[in-house]
Amino acid sequence: MNLFITSSRGVYNYDLNNDKITQIISNWNKGLLRKPSKGFFGIFLNKPEKQLIFASREKLSKKIIYEKSTDTIIYFYNITKKKVIKKITVKNLFDIHQITFYENFVFLTETGKNRIQVLNSLSNKIEFFINIGEIRSDINHINAINTDKNFLYIGLNNGHSNNEFKNAQIIKVPLDQILKLKSFNALNNNNLINLNNVYHTHDLEIFNDDYLISSSNLGKIYSLNMKKFIIDIKPWTRGISINSKYIFIGKSGMGKRKLRHSRYYNGEVYILKKYNYNFVKKIVIPKIGQLNDIVCDEN
Repeated sequence: MNLFITSSRGVYNYDLNNDKITQIISNWNKGLLRKPSKGFFGIFLNKPEKQLIFASREKLSKKIIYEKSTDTIIYFYNITKKKVIKKITVKNLFDIHQITFYENFVFLTETGKNRIQVLNSLSNKIEFFINIGEIRSDINHINAINTDKNFLYIGLNNGHSNNEFKNAQIIKVPLDQILKLKSFNALNNNNLINLNNVYHTHDLEIFNDDYLISSSNLGKIYSLNMKKFIIDIKPWTRGISINSKYIFIGKSGMGKRKLRHSRYYNGEVYILKKYNYNFVKKIVIPKIGQLNDIVCDEN
C-alpha cells in the first residue's frame, strides 16, 4: 500500500508496508542548468491504467509578469514501471492547484484566472474552459476539484480580500452538461452550494456518498452531507485520501510562504480509522516543504 504525495519540493512515494519514503521526481527534474519547477500540486490516481497524473508549477515565459506560476507541466507516471511515460506542457495557466480526470480529460484548476482549463490527454491540447464568473483574475481562489459518476465539483476557497473573505462554496455541475456545452460560465446554472461558517478550504474527497473538505486554517475536516466538522487535527490541513480502511490527511507547518516551501519544513500525514475517525498514527515526511495533495494506492 502506497501514498503518493505532492509537495513544494517534489513528488514522493511513501510505502506504508515498509515505512519507506522515496522521491519520484524533484523540482530539478529538467536538469541543473534549467530553471527548476516551483513545486507540485494536484495529483490523480488513474487506477485502471495504474497511472498517476500530477501537475507541476512552472514559470516558463519571461514576458508574463505574475508573482506565482504562469504555466504547468502535466506528468503521466506509470506506477508499475516507476517512470514518467508522457509530459504535456500547458502554457498560460496561472497558479494551478488540484486536478481531476474524467474520460480522457484532465480538469486543471487555474486559480489565477478563476477558471478550469480542460486538457484532452489524447490530443495533448486544451479543449475548452469552464469559467467561474466573468472576471479572469483570482476572485474565488479556486483550489479543489473532483468528479463522481454524475457531477463535477469545484471548490471555491474565497479566502482573501477580493471577495471580502466570504465563506467557502462549491459549484456542482452535471458531467453530461459539461461535455455537451464545453466552454461555459459555471455560475450561470444555479448550482452553487454555500458552506456556511466554513472558511479557507482545500480538497473535495469522496467518502462513501459524502465529500470531505479541509478547513485548513482550523485544521478541521468538514462533511458536506452532514454539514458539520467531523475531524480535528489542528492546522494546517491540505490533502485527503481514503482507502477501504483509513483516512489519510496531509498537514503542513505554519509560516511565511517562502519558508513554507523550503527544505526547512516537514510534511505530515495523519492516519485515522475510516469507520470511527480514531487516530492510528502520524507519518513525518522530512524536508518536503508544504504538503499539497495525497492519493492512496492499495495495490
